[in-house]
Formats: sequence, C-alpha cells, structure tokens
Amino acid sequence: MRIKQQQGLTLVEVLAVLVIFSIISVLLMNILGFSTSTYQKQLTKNKELQNTSIVLKLITKDFRKSVKFDEATYTFTTIVDGVKIEQTYVLSDNEITRNGEIIATDMEVFELSNQESSSTLTIRLKSKHDQEIRTELTSRKKP
Repeated sequence: MRIKQQQGLTLVEVLAVLVIFSIISVLLMNILGFSTSTYQKQLTKNKELQNTSIVLKLITKDFRKSVKFDEATYTFTTIVDGVKIEQTYVLSDNEITRNGEIIATDMEVFELSNQESSSTLTIRLKSKHDQEIRTELTSRKKP
C-alpha cells in the first residue's frame, strides 16, 4: 500500500505565520508613527526658529540704523538721504508684522524695551509652544 504525501500547510502553521506577521506589522507601524511624530515636532521647531531669526534680524537692522525708537508703538525711525523712514512692529492674532507685512507667525509674546538714555534694546519673543528668547541689542552708534 502506498501512502500519498500531502503537500500544503496545516492550520497551525498558517496561524503561526499570521501571528508573526501581525507582530512585525504592529512594530513597523509603531516605528513609522513615532518617526512621523518626531518629524512634525522638528518641523514645528524649525519653523519657530526661522520665525524668530527673521524677526531678530529685522529688528537688529532697524535698531542699529535708527535715530529714534518709540517704545509705545514699537516704531524705529531712520533717516536715509534726508527721507524719514519708519518701521513699526505689531503683534496681532499671534502674528508679528512689520509695517503691515507678516514676518512671523505663532507668536504669543513680543516685547521691545529701551531704557532711557541707554543704547540697549531688550527683545523678548515667546512662541505658542513656549519657546522663549530674550536678548539685548547694543547700538553701534556713539552716544
């Protein structure tokens, strides 16, 4: 009598493969989710850094060229070729604008202060995600 050899997989083998495949799939999905989450956080931090960098560069340029700073309106006055130019900074709806042009978004706090008879400007920026920067600028002009 001849015994036929059976080919194929048993139910136990199929279930074992499915369990192993499921475990690997769950691990890969967790890794992918973590990577996406980390990417989004870094993207947000980079955007905040870029925003604050732009604001600080513009304020530094305007402050160092200015002949007058109005602390009440955050306005720098510069005179170029006899023409008076004013640069006004405003924080509204979490956006910092310079003469109406948006230069930074997602900002919660924006403060400029200048001690009287001092050539130092203090800047404080705080984003919606609690990233805070404080810095002081000193005018290059001789008092």
